[in-house]
Amino acid sequence: MADAAILIRWDSPKTGREQQALALFGSSLEYYSTLQSEGTIESFEPVMLSPGSSDLNGFILIRGTSEKLNALKQDEQFVERMIRGQYLIAGFGIVDGYLEGNLQLRMAKYAQTVAQ
Repeated sequence: MADAAILIRWDSPKTGREQQALALFGSSLEYYSTLQSEGTIESFEPVMLSPGSSDLNGFILIRGTSEKLNALKQDEQFVERMIRGQYLIAGFGIVDGYLEGNLQLRMAKYAQTVAQ
């Protein structure tokens, strides 16, 4: 069961790199679909946000076990996609997330800190 997540976030393509960014998005969805069918990740969900005043226009939430997601972040294909994303897209980044048991552990540690 998924106890971790990776959030891949972006703002907008860099000027002149729009087509390359679109191609990266499409190939990344295929890549994540393959990872899901292989059991490397449990699921992924791409989300496009409506225009607003923030620098966040979309994200992909990838769910899996912490062990498999940690290994994925070291995978050459994944790393290459992250580097291409940084080159092509403003506001691009990845953030680790905590789900289920890992979320409960983090919140318990937070509660301990607050209580001190």
